[in-house]
Amino acid sequence: MNRLACLLVLIVSAMLAGCSSIMRPPSAAAFMSSCEKDAAVVNMSLALYGGDLDNNDEHYNYHKDMSESYSEWVLDLSEIVFWNKEFFSIGLGAQSVTPFAQLGFVSPYFGLSAWSSIYSPFNMGNYVKDDFWKDVSFGTMMIQQIPVGAKAKIGLTEHFSRNGAERYLSESKEGFMALSFPEPHPLFYYEVGGGFFASYQLEGVMLALEFRYGRDLDNKRNRFAVTLSAVGMKGKKSANEKMQEEERLKNLEKEKEEAEERRKARELQSLEEYEEWQKMNVGN
Repeated sequence: MNRLACLLVLIVSAMLAGCSSIMRPPSAAAFMSSCEKDAAVVNMSLALYGGDLDNNDEHYNYHKDMSESYSEWVLDLSEIVFWNKEFFSIGLGAQSVTPFAQLGFVSPYFGLSAWSSIYSPFNMGNYVKDDFWKDVSFGTMMIQQIPVGAKAKIGLTEHFSRNGAERYLSESKEGFMALSFPEPHPLFYYEVGGGFFASYQLEGVMLALEFRYGRDLDNKRNRFAVTLSAVGMKGKKSANEKMQEEERLKNLEKEKEEAEERRKARELQSLEEYEEWQKMNVGN
């Protein structure tokens, strides 16, 4: 519980001090892993972004009489804690420095999730008082999942979202002691896309690898993401997991009984063969 408490403190701190409201779609495998857990599920994800990123795009601003260059983030670290009750999960987390909430329907084979960034008074960027939604990232995702064996699972995703890509504006200034500091200028855009993932359950942790493609509808760009996730569980076992554990123990006990019966049968057969051999020797 100590690690869970530390992660909760981290999330609350991010929500209070979050300096951004931009985010991209969260991990689908992490959301599906919360199914039927009846416990807190902790996820950590590392995502790498590629494609037509708005990165190092330099141009000259005639209105400001200066050169400008944007640099979009290509990497982020996410953490989220899910709480599950039967077929409903809700989570709180942070993607880089952006706090967000996620909730939805989850089952062993199908999931429907929605998420949104959480506004903080300390958010920086293009927030406009009379247009609150201008500075919010949100989206929804459908997830299909099938098991492959006892420990592995594969899945497909389809999503529609309003993403935010963090860009920092660097202004080239001239003159004596002219200093230029990067300023946040986030880019928000609507995206539609899909992807797939594969997960494998180890002892105490589930590892997942995801690939997601997205089409930037506003800027006509193609983006993709590769995400590696590690999902662990804290709390009591679910009713389904208890049933599986009881079934496993029953099968082990049954196998032991069958092995004992086979051993006794072999001993009896050996005894009968020995008695038959003795009778043959006495007759001779």
